[in-house]
Amino acid sequence: MKFSNHALSIGSVMGIPIRLHISLLIALPYIMTYFSTPSFGLRLLGAVGLFASVALHELGHSVVARAKGSHIMQIMLYPFGGAAMMSSIPTRPLDEVLVAVAGPAVSLLLGIGGLLLASFYKIPLSFELGAINLGLFIFNLVPAFPMDGGRVLRALLSIKAGRLKATKIAANIGTIFCLLFVAGGLFYLHSFMLAFIGGYLYVVGQAEYRMVQREYQATPIPQAQNSFDVEVGPPPYAEKSSFSEQLKNRFRNFFRR
Repeated sequence: MKFSNHALSIGSVMGIPIRLHISLLIALPYIMTYFSTPSFGLRLLGAVGLFASVALHELGHSVVARAKGSHIMQIMLYPFGGAAMMSSIPTRPLDEVLVAVAGPAVSLLLGIGGLLLASFYKIPLSFELGAINLGLFIFNLVPAFPMDGGRVLRALLSIKAGRLKATKIAANIGTIFCLLFVAGGLFYLHSFMLAFIGGYLYVVGQAEYRMVQREYQATPIPQAQNSFDVEVGPPPYAEKSSFSEQLKNRFRNFFRR
């Protein structure tokens, strides 16, 4: 294990480094309270299982993104979720949809597997992890850009509106959800984590919109769409012949009569 840049490297899967942010280690006691078992060991195991579930969710994104040509630099795990850090996000609408839904699909499979395991073997911790993964599946499909559901929305909008306008619309819709997360977390559910997620998503969503804006500003305009022919006439002095030329022309015209 190696600690650097406020994160602990815990290994790699399929060549993709996985790191724990220091804030996740600090929040570990709070995360352990998600589980109802009185056993400290089982609560710790549940927290580890939750981290592993989030890592697998991000691996789902990463595997599909790599198949579409992206380079995956690392997966970072935070107290509020994970992030697969990619060199680029696929811009083709279908590719972006596939990358976006891959993570929730993994969470759905883990959720179903956890509930089935709990029903057959009566393991409460398996039931709780299964329920959490189903919750992650549903929550990530909320169209709050840059969450997975928001990326699906952006990809579908970009088919007709183009990527820049689609990103702006998705970011605006995401802002509404972020405000709901903050208000709901602070005043109704009394969940600081939900309020923090709302604020974090707003900052990241606006940053990605500005990034797409810069990409479009840096893209050169095709010459065929921005060119036109200009006919340049001779300068005014070229239209006037000299006095000697005028005199010669008069003599020629005189002898032609």
